[in-house]
Amino acid sequence: MANDLQRIDWKVLVDTPEKYSADPILTVFERWRQEKDAPSDWVDLADYAHMQRGPRVMMAGKREHFSLDTNVPGVGLLLQTRKGLEGSVEERFVEAMKRHLALAVRLTGEEEWPLDLQPQGDKWIVAINDRLGFPNDAATEAALKSGLTAALDRIFGAGGYTMTRDEDPLRRYGYSVEAKTARTLAEILGGIS
Repeated sequence: MANDLQRIDWKVLVDTPEKYSADPILTVFERWRQEKDAPSDWVDLADYAHMQRGPRVMMAGKREHFSLDTNVPGVGLLLQTRKGLEGSVEERFVEAMKRHLALAVRLTGEEEWPLDLQPQGDKWIVAINDRLGFPNDAATEAALKSGLTAALDRIFGAGGYTMTRDEDPLRRYGYSVEAKTARTLAEILGGIS
């Protein structure tokens, strides 16, 4: 089961004003899409501003998708890995987080990034986007929780976070994670052991 783990979603929540525009992010994504040597191997760009929930703007790649997402529990930067994760469960969660943070740090450092959108480095959602292979049940919990916990210890420090499982069997297997110390995304990326 764990050897098939590829579709990990990491989402950092973002403080936003009531009204904001995702157009500047779309501009950045359009520029990124033109890059020939991007490790994500970008293949498409989508603008879903007309949708109430879901990705507002999304870069789709062969390796992963990256978006400004408005699904529950709120607006956030979402990375959805699709392939290329190797090693133990712990290593796969850490690698997916590193990919997320590298893209998020880059995006928020672009001059077009709207300064009224503030990532909350202490509020995260992690989910497995593979309900067939990893249903939200006791077997998946037994297979993944210790690896996820070990990854979170490396990312936020042992005891440096709380995690709450979404136990609804109709939803994806996942957790809300809240770090006890607020750090910038760059600080989190630089501190992963």
